[in-house]
Amino acid sequence: MRFISPSYSVLFVLLLFLVCFYAWTQKSKAKALNAFANPALLRKYTNLRGLRQDRQAMFLKICGLCFLILALLGPEWGYRWQEVRSRGLEIIIALDTSKSMLATDLRPNRLERAKLAIRDFLKQIPGHQVGLVAFSGTGFLQAPLTMDYNAFQIALDALDVYTLPRGGTAIGKAIDTARAAFQSGGNGHQILILITDGENHEGDPLAQARKAQEEGITIYTIGLGSQEGELIPVRDEKGNTLYLKDDRGHVVKTVLQEGALKEIAKAGGGAYFKGTGPVLGLDLLYQTELAHLEQADLHSSMEKKYINRYQIPLFFALLVLGAEFILVSGKEQAHT
Repeated sequence: MRFISPSYSVLFVLLLFLVCFYAWTQKSKAKALNAFANPALLRKYTNLRGLRQDRQAMFLKICGLCFLILALLGPEWGYRWQEVRSRGLEIIIALDTSKSMLATDLRPNRLERAKLAIRDFLKQIPGHQVGLVAFSGTGFLQAPLTMDYNAFQIALDALDVYTLPRGGTAIGKAIDTARAAFQSGGNGHQILILITDGENHEGDPLAQARKAQEEGITIYTIGLGSQEGELIPVRDEKGNTLYLKDDRGHVVKTVLQEGALKEIAKAGGGAYFKGTGPVLGLDLLYQTELAHLEQADLHSSMEKKYINRYQIPLFFALLVLGAEFILVSGKEQAHT
């Protein structure tokens, strides 16, 4: 047997203390009476029947309170198996890990700021399946769709610009990787959130976005960075800070490509959000888009449900308190 509300056990202990205290006071009272007068005289001139009835009424009242507290504790025994269905969305976040994400127009840099925003975003979407794709010149499924947010965050924390060996940025590869990950999912709404500065060096992300939409995947894009552009700080072997240069030796300046990200979102049936605020627009995306989507059954499982038996001690409490009421009423009528 177990209890739903073990916090009420404090009341039960307190009641037991009161019972012991009452028994002690009754014993002390009887001892004092015997010391005051001869027991034979007490029996002759004292209404012992009334005293017995008082004790019986008090005993019944205490028993009734004990049963009431036992009912409040919610005793459970026996169980039945019950199917529990989990409802929600399937959300894959594709995070750009190219070197342009080291730009510091978002502090401490674009990549670390995006990781912080994703952690905060997880707090808004409990009950949904989430997955993680890292991409630069290629795409990689860092975390498959899961409801284990701790495992997801471990995978997220491990991301940096050296996670993938191939440089550059191929947004189409990220979309393809997410499409493959969704194929093993359930029947929920399939959402892909691309978090990137929008620079694309190979492939046709618009074509991949259209294919994804045809497969039932909706794509939303989050743009990071500024349109003025920012230099990309890197460190050499000695730990000195330098700025990334192209093959001609020119310093590279990374610029937010809002137009490209808007087109990708449109092709994917979603919308574009500028990466602003503490959560980089992910909170706005959820409130205006995802929160209104119909949630489907993601998976079901059988769980053991214990049966609450509070009715049994409650029945005895009412029975005992009713007997106490009848006893007190009979005593009052006898006096009248």
